[in-house]
Amino acid sequence: MIRFNVPYLSGREEEYLTRVLASGSFGGNGPFTRLSQRWLEERFGAPHVLLTTSCTAALELAAMALGVGPGDEVIVPSFTFVATASAFHRAGATIIFADVDPYTMTVDVADVARKLTPRTRAVVPVHYAGAPCAIARLRELCSAHGAALVEDAAQGLDCATGGEWLGRFGRFAAFSFHETKNLHCGLGGALFVNDPSDFERTEDIWERGTNRTKMFRGLVDKYSWVEPGSSFYPTELQAAFLLAQLESMDDNRLARMARWERYRERLSGGEREGWFALQRLDPADRSNGHAVYVMLRSAEACEALRLDLLAREVQAHIHYLPLHSSKMGRALGYEPSDVPLTEEYAPRLLRMPLHNELTLDQVEHVCDLVDDAFRAGRVR
Repeated sequence: MIRFNVPYLSGREEEYLTRVLASGSFGGNGPFTRLSQRWLEERFGAPHVLLTTSCTAALELAAMALGVGPGDEVIVPSFTFVATASAFHRAGATIIFADVDPYTMTVDVADVARKLTPRTRAVVPVHYAGAPCAIARLRELCSAHGAALVEDAAQGLDCATGGEWLGRFGRFAAFSFHETKNLHCGLGGALFVNDPSDFERTEDIWERGTNRTKMFRGLVDKYSWVEPGSSFYPTELQAAFLLAQLESMDDNRLARMARWERYRERLSGGEREGWFALQRLDPADRSNGHAVYVMLRSAEACEALRLDLLAREVQAHIHYLPLHSSKMGRALGYEPSDVPLTEEYAPRLLRMPLHNELTLDQVEHVCDLVDDAFRAGRVR
């Protein structure tokens, strides 16, 4: 079986985990947490980075730091993982779903503009499949309307557009280190705090609502409860594992991009035949090679190709069930007419296997199987 994902290992995880075990200090916000945060700050020029237990936690931390609550509206794409919406919904906000650009499956800026109101507290776009959304235009739009821009960059680490790193456009940006991502610590995340004036309060919320971190820096004699907060940061074991991964970022990207480029080169023939479309990319954008997908002509063709590949021992995945059509989305009153392009295109997207253990020969094999499925008429 050619697996859809195999979690990456850099080779130094065991060494760093052994250091944590020898230290006898496992709880979190320790040396490896600070090293990982500093590594990310220096790599991407972020003023402040806070590690979290997940990207979900990072988004929830951003919602708390912004003070999102009842009466606020937050615009998010429906084509995304549930956390993009749930992090703000659980804070009391009304979620407004925006449609997608079907060529990129990222949020459509024109639809965001139509749905902005005086109650819009934040816009939360998603950088999908290792490629940027139209983030510069969204930054301008949010600035003009006084709404906070929060990047869901779960899949966008080490990507850039217009010479700027993803994660540096918004007031906040959330990243994922789940094992399905290019780099991971099993389950983890990070929040970039790009406005330095937000950091002191955000750090207190991150540290269970206390100023404990400031005590460690000698700014207060003893810590106390100063903000609503929660336990957001990971253990030192996770942070150590993550540092080993971060230090291999460049090697990881080179390996993934070789596979990503081979897929796109081979699959371009099927696009010319009209069997499917590939993700449209700006040549000036920097991808991290996170995902390769084909956009089929119908949901039926997408499912037929998935099953055909599975019968030949290749795991390919249809991605998100759009949030507006989920049980929770329907309960909140959302309709397909709210996001018609999402409704049309989401069931037609099929992601190919992609990970660092995948060989180039296996990429060729998967593409051969895709070609054969169409040429033999098993998929139409």
